[in-house]
Amino acid sequence: MNFVKFILSLSLTILVCSAFVSTISPETGGEKNRSFLLRDEGLSQLSYTNLADPSKNWYQPIPKGRDLQLVGQGKVMIGTENGYEERLITTGEKVGELTKFPKTIAARRLRNGNTMLVGLDWENEKGIVLLEVDEVGSIQHKIVYPDFKYARLLRETPEGNFLITANDLVIEGDRAGKIVWKAKIGGRENPHAWQAIRLPDGKTVVAGGYGGSLQFFNAKSTLVKAFCGPEEKRGNFYSGLQIMKNGNFVVANWQGHGPDQGNEGTQLLEFSKEGKLVWSWKQDPSKFSSIQGVIVLDDLDIEKLHIENEYGVLMPK
Repeated sequence: MNFVKFILSLSLTILVCSAFVSTISPETGGEKNRSFLLRDEGLSQLSYTNLADPSKNWYQPIPKGRDLQLVGQGKVMIGTENGYEERLITTGEKVGELTKFPKTIAARRLRNGNTMLVGLDWENEKGIVLLEVDEVGSIQHKIVYPDFKYARLLRETPEGNFLITANDLVIEGDRAGKIVWKAKIGGRENPHAWQAIRLPDGKTVVAGGYGGSLQFFNAKSTLVKAFCGPEEKRGNFYSGLQIMKNGNFVVANWQGHGPDQGNEGTQLLEFSKEGKLVWSWKQDPSKFSSIQGVIVLDDLDIEKLHIENEYGVLMPK
């Protein structure tokens, strides 16, 4: 590493650590009437939790995969290793699937109603490969970003570009295959970016995986702030992320692979815009292992497709 790169890396680490120290705060409140969908990677499970009425809770085994999304008509879509499944939010019952694309990494329904599948070294291409498919699985468009060796989740920006997390990078690519922006996350060794959402004024928030933090970058790819929970609820691996209507951030705090992680950590955390922990939810270890994805359903209309708007908030299309 040359001197300039060393200084940049050191500055990034100091800024992240400084942000951690300045924003640590005890839990200050709670939401007793919440309901949410959870994807448990450790158990390969999708579940619904209703804090006000636990009799409505359900737990369903699902295939391996990543991400979840409200896609309308009372359904949630989950990415699988062969495409995706659609399941009823009321029961978890599977009501649709696409299985034509082995080695799918993630799936995301777009504003136009098609679904974007994410793969790596896939479909006779090298690098990150995006396949836009229609409702019967016919390929409508292919996008290739050849210079990358890793991919996780995808989000569509308000401008129609795509934010993709790629190990220690988050990239923004257009439909022509051009990279128009990227940033490198920091924190701990092997931070492993999981999900990115575009915010107003060109800022981007990234759930930093093993970085154990939410990291915020401006349009010039500069880290401008970062925060995590208080030490007793410090992030292990920040994964699925949702921005609430009030601007707060809810993030899943994944604890590790396998079925025996339920006693580890507090796996749902909510931060204010200032980085204070304002709500958390401790999972029942007899029902959960390691939560990777979350959708808080407060005020969301499950009959409509939801996409992040210009503020990064899930809104009906």
